[in-house]
Amino acid sequence: MRPNRQSVVRSAFGATSWRPLGAALSIALFAAGVALAQAPAQVTGPRGEVPPPPAGEGVIQGQVIVVGSDSRPADLAVALYALRSDGAPGLSGTRTDAQGRFTFEGISASPDIVYLVGTEYGDVPFAQRVVFENDAQSLSMELALRESVESSDALEVSEVTYKFDWVGGQLFVQVSHRIVNSGSEVVYVRKARRDALSPPFEATLPETVTEYIDGQGGGRTDLVRQGDGLAFWGPIYPGPQDLRYGYLLDDPRGAPDGETPGLLEIIETLPEGAGSVRVLLPAEDGSPRGSGLGEAAERVAIEDVEYASYAGNPVPPGGELRFQVPVPASSSDSKELRLTRADYWIDHDDTAMRVTVEVHVSVAGSARLLAPPGGRLLELALPPNAEFLGLTGSTRMLGVEASGTGGLAVRGPLAPGPSVIGYRYRIPVQGRAELSIQFERAVDLLNVLVADNGVIIESERLHRKRPFKQGTRFYLHREAYQLSANELVSVQLESIQRSGVKSNGARWAALFFAAAAAFFLVSPLRRVAEPESQEEVSELALQREALYESIRDIDHDFETGKLDEPEFRALRDELRGEAIALMRQEEGEAAAAPRPAAEPLCPGCGTTTKAHWSFCAECGHSLHSGREPA
Repeated sequence: MRPNRQSVVRSAFGATSWRPLGAALSIALFAAGVALAQAPAQVTGPRGEVPPPPAGEGVIQGQVIVVGSDSRPADLAVALYALRSDGAPGLSGTRTDAQGRFTFEGISASPDIVYLVGTEYGDVPFAQRVVFENDAQSLSMELALRESVESSDALEVSEVTYKFDWVGGQLFVQVSHRIVNSGSEVVYVRKARRDALSPPFEATLPETVTEYIDGQGGGRTDLVRQGDGLAFWGPIYPGPQDLRYGYLLDDPRGAPDGETPGLLEIIETLPEGAGSVRVLLPAEDGSPRGSGLGEAAERVAIEDVEYASYAGNPVPPGGELRFQVPVPASSSDSKELRLTRADYWIDHDDTAMRVTVEVHVSVAGSARLLAPPGGRLLELALPPNAEFLGLTGSTRMLGVEASGTGGLAVRGPLAPGPSVIGYRYRIPVQGRAELSIQFERAVDLLNVLVADNGVIIESERLHRKRPFKQGTRFYLHREAYQLSANELVSVQLESIQRSGVKSNGARWAALFFAAAAAFFLVSPLRRVAEPESQEEVSELALQREALYESIRDIDHDFETGKLDEPEFRALRDELRGEAIALMRQEEGEAAAAPRPAAEPLCPGCGTTTKAHWSFCAECGHSLHSGREPA
């Protein structure tokens, strides 16, 4: 699976490449501005199905009602969708009884799980979110349905928002119409009626659009492009909801040339008008002009990017909007680009490695970096067997897309100063897990951070750092400095339970078992002269031996050049101090332990005796009465 340009810009809508519950339900929630939780492809079953919700003692009891009516629809399909905090989904279904009631039993009552209960009534999807309260094992709900109408008389547009971002050499425009339905019914035109009726809502696209993005990969049936126009057929629920879509416009100047920024003009007609207009532009990109936009702007943060927000004039139905957006000065000189750091976060089990990569880049100078048409600033290699899982953070705005050679191409724009390129992928594992890391440019610092779930890390290039805790997890840390361009760093991971023993370990193991066998053979002979039991090794002693092993490890790393002297000295002193503290603790426990009582002596001959003896075994002297034997 490889990313494409549409997946990059589509993710700006807050949607992902997740599999939908059902077309109608997902469309309804998208139109209502609700972030629908859907099933990631990597967590579905072997046939692509979504697994059932997490099991437990929880019960959801509900009833379907029709607002304004006594009707309780019977035999209506109801879906239950579960989304855990880790993103894993679950899906099950049932049907309503004669009174419109339904029940979901045997599900988890964890308050961390969000449940979405949905159905379809009159071809219109309806859904409601529910969450179990702390310690509650059951909850009751009503799923309210509404009748639908085809008239748009109760609709008005309170605001239209335009958000501008440069993606590579193109301007990505996201448009959001805030539609308010002041009626009590859902406005919706069924497919069978659309040839005879006008859509409840219409919008237009500029003539210069390069690509139209509907937010669902071209699969929307409720919002249909017809030439330079858009027809929205609903459903439009009572109250406010946002209708969103986007498009791409080419930079009219072509290739970046580093000259004084130009202007890109956008002309749109609003068939439905707008009570107000708002424009969002990255704060460092200059000020837009036109359509009554004021000079003063608010500053808002959207996904770690600061935008300037400009208010414009109201637009009557059929009115026109004209914007002039500044085109920032750019350079295509990739020599200004430096890779300062790369972090690889790895979670590993017997089936797969899940890798999250963060590449820290820095752009020198005052102009943004932008690849020429068809070119790239940087290519990031992916392992040949990797399953790409998506971009992270604001990476999508850096013009990252499939390179055509199995990796990711970074086309820009990259702003002056630091930026982070984040992405995730999965590598299937069969036996030993192996990861190859390589960059086409030099990297100042490489960090490899592996979730510590009983794993051994092997790499000749990486040297050991102290483990650390992040959140509730511990990570093993390895690093390398000054990677050369195209230098290959190989990392192998193996579970401790399956790791086996190395050659030196095998020799030591053989000696150990030989000594154990010898001890077993001679132990019956030694029991005559030795005490009946031997003292066990203390837990503190075992901890101390583990510290000694760690000291030997860092000694080896220092001798082989994997640790510099200051870091080696600091780590060794710290481990040595911990070992000394354990030794002192052992001595304290030994001093405080009760000493065994001295064994008694025979008063007749002085032979050592046992406490349970009545007579001395040597001379027969009585040990209790003091009498001589007869």
